[in-house]
Amino acid sequence: MPRNVDADAVLAIGAYLDDQAHSVPISIRGSIDEVRKRTGTSLSDHQLEELIIESAAARHLSLLLDVRQAKGDSRLP
Repeated sequence: MPRNVDADAVLAIGAYLDDQAHSVPISIRGSIDEVRKRTGTSLSDHQLEELIIESAAARHLSLLLDVRQAKGDSRLP
C-alpha cells in the first residue's frame, strides 16, 4: 500500500468496486479514471493501481489488467 494513503481514494475505490462487483472482470484503467473523477486525488496511477488490486483481492474480484505502460518504464515488455 502506498505510504501516503488518501482515505478519500480508498473509500472511493471500495464504493466503486462494490458497485461493479456484478461486472467481472473490472477494468483497472476504468477504476483509476473513476476514482480520479470522484476524489481528485493526487496519488499516482501506480499507487491507485496498487490500492485497487489490494481492494479487489480482498473482495475476491477479477480484474482486467488494462493499464498501459508509462513512457520510459522498462519494467514491462
